[in-house]
Amino acid sequence: MFRIIFVIALTAVAVPYAFANDNGTVSTVNGSIHVTGDHGAVTTVNGNVTVNGDSDTGDLSTVNGGIHIDSAQHAGNLTSVNGGIHIAADSTARHVSAVNGGIKLGQRASASEVTTVNGGIELDSEVHVTGAVGTVNGSLRLANGVDVGGTLSTVNGGIQIQGVHVGGDVKSVTGDIYIGPDSRVDGGIIIEKRRGGWFDWFFDGPPRRIPKIVIAPGAVVTGTSHFEQDVKLYVSNRAKVGPIEGATAMTFSGDNP
Repeated sequence: MFRIIFVIALTAVAVPYAFANDNGTVSTVNGSIHVTGDHGAVTTVNGNVTVNGDSDTGDLSTVNGGIHIDSAQHAGNLTSVNGGIHIAADSTARHVSAVNGGIKLGQRASASEVTTVNGGIELDSEVHVTGAVGTVNGSLRLANGVDVGGTLSTVNGGIQIQGVHVGGDVKSVTGDIYIGPDSRVDGGIIIEKRRGGWFDWFFDGPPRRIPKIVIAPGAVVTGTSHFEQDVKLYVSNRAKVGPIEGATAMTFSGDNP
């Protein structure tokens, strides 16, 4: 299949030096890379990676830049150190990971795993992730129809789901958790213990904040929910929950506590 690759300098003085290898991979140091059509792995240090057209690419990585996958594309592993990752509707990727940047998957996109350290994760409707979805410092927002096969987790951030299936646990340390209507969690809700002492302030924020957990009407949590610190746990009288350890649930009627 015909392919076109553009390498664009970031500034007037930053001239990229791109290497096209025999195995179809392309790499550059100072510049962005635009891929259209089938291609091997693509790597840049200071620049963005963009994929569109009718593409089936290998692994894509950048250090100082973002990654954008247009709709209906196919890619391998996506890795960014300082930059966000956006996968548009109906596209597929394998492992999607960032260090400093948020990640967003558009409608009906799919991936094997989605993780970041410093950034939020947003999954649009009907996204499918076969493995885990997680961040350390950021919130998780999942739209109706999302399916996550593994664990859904954050350390410092909230979790909000509605009409979502999670095959594993839903976990946090400091953040609030909202299990919205028509959501199903096959695992449990887990709030892990803070580290203690000054680690609380440095890593987890003010230690006096008590996480709020809401399990809304029509939600189902089948596994054991376990709480290693104080929480405010609200469970609808129209929700179904498994065993609860470490907290006392406050039952509410209506849509919200």
